[in-house]
Amino acid sequence: MARETPQVTTRRILVGGALALPALAARAQDRPIQIYVGFAPGGNIDLAARMAAPFLERHLGGGTQIIVVNKPGAGGMLMLNDVAAAAPDGRHVALVSFPALVTALYDNTPRYRVDSFAYVGLLTDEPYTVFVGTDTPYRSLRDLVEAARAQPEAINIAGAGVGSAPHLALMAIERAAGVRFTWVPTQGAGQAMQLVQGGHVAGSISTVSLTVRAHIQGTLRVVAIMERDRWDKAPDLPTGVEQGVDVLVGSARGFALPVATPAPILARWEEAVRRTANDPEFRALAERDFLIVRHMDRPTMTRFVEDQARAYGDIWRSSPWRR
Repeated sequence: MARETPQVTTRRILVGGALALPALAARAQDRPIQIYVGFAPGGNIDLAARMAAPFLERHLGGGTQIIVVNKPGAGGMLMLNDVAAAAPDGRHVALVSFPALVTALYDNTPRYRVDSFAYVGLLTDEPYTVFVGTDTPYRSLRDLVEAARAQPEAINIAGAGVGSAPHLALMAIERAAGVRFTWVPTQGAGQAMQLVQGGHVAGSISTVSLTVRAHIQGTLRVVAIMERDRWDKAPDLPTGVEQGVDVLVGSARGFALPVATPAPILARWEEAVRRTANDPEFRALAERDFLIVRHMDRPTMTRFVEDQARAYGDIWRSSPWRR
């Protein structure tokens, strides 16, 4: 039998994937697409997934139905393991968070690698805030740092997992200020916020979309935003830099599918993420809820992930976050 040329093989794969798309849409009513979140409900990543889901349904078209599935554990690693091993049929999609996806490669033994996924688009990128309970005596990040200096490791700060973006942010604050807190790992930002509001821990670290509204409502107190300049939507919030803690950190989120997913399905998802990011209605909701939209297409997001993996690999080798 004559062997096919690579060009013929590639063409058959693409045509086969294209023919599969109508069938995928036709089955959507019976087999909804599942967007997986590696953290408990109520956190910033969960809220972003639920906000984006109806817009992705709209822009994927074909009667697509999407449900958000929470699979918390190990800082998102358990969910990533599952999605990396899922059927590459376009129905299993992870809302991935950075740097959590890459930090697990160094401090744990995940069953996925960076190249286990096809990264179809970044959607949001937000700075972190440091916040405390309203019943605590801390009115600023400077107050919190001075208390930790007076009583090393006596102040508990909660957040998602060990090696998560909030944990690494706290470690950066510790290094910059020369102090030590005690990290209390949770299953997500929502649980950490509940611990703060209930008075079980002094504070936490999470994104502006989760914390600024609560700060305005008076249910928690944001003591710093971890940006170079004050944020124009909440100009009363001081930066960490203003308070002598030069740490700029945040969390980016985007969508990833199993790497073997056919190219036409990946292209369909890439376009849906792009259209969602540019949808005026989605942007209005994001503006209302303090969610910062930052879109990257598939090649740009892929380079971003590779850069993150290299950068956090360097950090791990010099200052491991799990001892």
